[in-house]
Amino acid sequence: MAERRIRIALLSDLHAFQKGHGSAMGSSYLPASPRPSDPDPFGDLDQLISREKLTCDLVMCPGDICDKADVGGFQYAWTKLHALKEALAARQLIATCGNHDLNSRLLESDEDPDPKGALQTVHPQFPFEDTELTDHFWSRNFALFKPMDGIVTLVLNTSAYHGGNSDEIHHGRISQRTISAIEKKLESFGDGNINILLCHHHLRPLQGLWGKAPDGEYIRKGPELLKTLTKCTASPWLILHGHRHIPNLEHSYDPSCIIVGASSFSAQVQGKHNQFHILDLTQDESRAQPVKGVIDTWSWSVTGGWQRRHIGQGEDGFPPECGFGSDSHPRLMANEISKSFEGDPKYLDWSAVISQNPEVRFLTPEHFSQVEDLLLKRGISLNRSRDGRVSQVGKSK
Repeated sequence: MAERRIRIALLSDLHAFQKGHGSAMGSSYLPASPRPSDPDPFGDLDQLISREKLTCDLVMCPGDICDKADVGGFQYAWTKLHALKEALAARQLIATCGNHDLNSRLLESDEDPDPKGALQTVHPQFPFEDTELTDHFWSRNFALFKPMDGIVTLVLNTSAYHGGNSDEIHHGRISQRTISAIEKKLESFGDGNINILLCHHHLRPLQGLWGKAPDGEYIRKGPELLKTLTKCTASPWLILHGHRHIPNLEHSYDPSCIIVGASSFSAQVQGKHNQFHILDLTQDESRAQPVKGVIDTWSWSVTGGWQRRHIGQGEDGFPPECGFGSDSHPRLMANEISKSFEGDPKYLDWSAVISQNPEVRFLTPEHFSQVEDLLLKRGISLNRSRDGRVSQVGKSK
């Protein structure tokens, strides 16, 4: 079977707001009525797309498009997301709602409670152009469809229970009835070469990403959904989520299950990077790990716009380039790179290392860091260019 490739632009947690609505000015860099002097993440992104000639197949947004149920902010950002789809020449924009998009706390009035009502009035229709698919999403809390041949996509509303019990605002939820309905729908739908789940909250507690406090904001019954998805399909799943504003990359649950959590696109959160990601996926059933990919990431600043940026140890954010799905492991990869210096060269271009060891591109940031540490112990160091990407490998002794 020939390799199949798909490119996905991923941006999450925009937190757009309408000035005067009540959202704090410090919540986001995305005001709905910007002044000429205001920061402009989307305008800067247009420049990046033009400069680097970026394209993709799908644009995906895991929610929190606006801040604190700000419908003016939502309409502004929703329009911008559609413009982004056109700028990237993408086939489709796929989005879901987050806890900030729904009126989770019934902010306006208790007299006419309708947490999802405002989202059903925006234009273009949210979340899908197809009315039948949109109605299914709002009534059944999920939608299942094929945006491209061979790509099955499940879009989940993990904030469906917000606006009721006050405790619900602190986490996501999926009911057992919804899990059963998804399982039944998948059985009649047929497998894809690649299956994608898009949701706002994360499916299970995240470990070690913020101090010692336990993570209670995951989707209730999320682990059960994950088991169901991997049980009832014979092809890999890519899970995309947002919510925490912290990048998350793991595939330890199941060899064919890859989880990617996005950074925030434009929220103002001290100590966290605003980032935009493009996932370049390759699917090949002949490999032990059937789906592998490279994540290109650009970080944004008010003064510098969107640029690739080296992320140091202890900083939150994806590096400018990382991967997932490698068939190799850190020690084996370090051994293979070390062999390139047996002829005693002092330096090698990183492109030559990739040519000899292509699996290095698909190492996760954690595994890549382990490779770098192992090489340093052998007197081999990685040199990075100004954009944070590795450019050369040098031998010091």
